[in-house]
Amino acid sequence: MGLAPLAFEGYAVKHFPPLFCLPLVAALAVTNCAAQPADSNQPQQGSSRARPVTDYVSLIDYFRAAEIKVQAEGKVEQPFLSVTGRVIKVHGEEVQVFQYSSAGAMEAQAAKISPDGRTVETSKIHWLGPPHFFKKEKLLVLYIGDESKTLKALEAALGRQFAGQ
Repeated sequence: MGLAPLAFEGYAVKHFPPLFCLPLVAALAVTNCAAQPADSNQPQQGSSRARPVTDYVSLIDYFRAAEIKVQAEGKVEQPFLSVTGRVIKVHGEEVQVFQYSSAGAMEAQAAKISPDGRTVETSKIHWLGPPHFFKKEKLLVLYIGDESKTLKALEAALGRQFAGQ
């Protein structure tokens, strides 16, 4: 039985039989992977548990746990909403996510949106596609489009839309 020199992450393991080294290298590789922090802006699919959706982070976590392709894109402003939102892509479609300080603040804002999603208070809005408004806990979510895969993902995470077409 020969001796096998191995190197990993700057360490050299020498003079150990190959059968001894294999479990050691495997254990170190698993430990190293587990120690890496998750980047909240990068898609992570296949997570085994999803928290209930209550805010932006838990919405992203929900999609990742459900193996739904999601990607953070940036920020967005809507003149009729009181908070700055974040843009994410769900199955490649742009979705706007607005997080309020409380569920009550979100509900007060949502009450101003007409059932068809085309009017907010007295302002008539001309969307580039059909609007779909969802709400849950502190979140108000807007998707403008008609991609069924994206609509199903949003409905699974947030429940039925409360306004829109």
